[in-house]
Amino acid sequence: MNEVYINRTSHYFPNNPVSNDEMEEYLGYINGKPSKSRRIVLRNNGITNRYYALEKGGKTTHTNAQLTAEAVKELFKSDPEGIKNVEMCFPAVLPLPTRSCHRMV
Repeated sequence: MNEVYINRTSHYFPNNPVSNDEMEEYLGYINGKPSKSRRIVLRNNGITNRYYALEKGGKTTHTNAQLTAEAVKELFKSDPEGIKNVEMCFPAVLPLPTRSCHRMV
């Protein structure tokens, strides 16, 4: 078995960051009302903003394939020809909701 090394990583965050106060404008409300536990959960998890592949109201702006393609393009931003030398690429995502990317700030 050949040894494999991770020698480069990248990321892509779609759209502008969404603050905790704006979350429900993108994801929607529960039974038309703001979440009662949202502030407690957000205070405990430490996330202050997130990136959604959504517009306000929940309309999708990027597919998973588009998010992956943008991250792969970022890998080769300084060497566009380098992608021709790649034998395999394993795009990976953290176990997060399909249409979101989170970052601790």
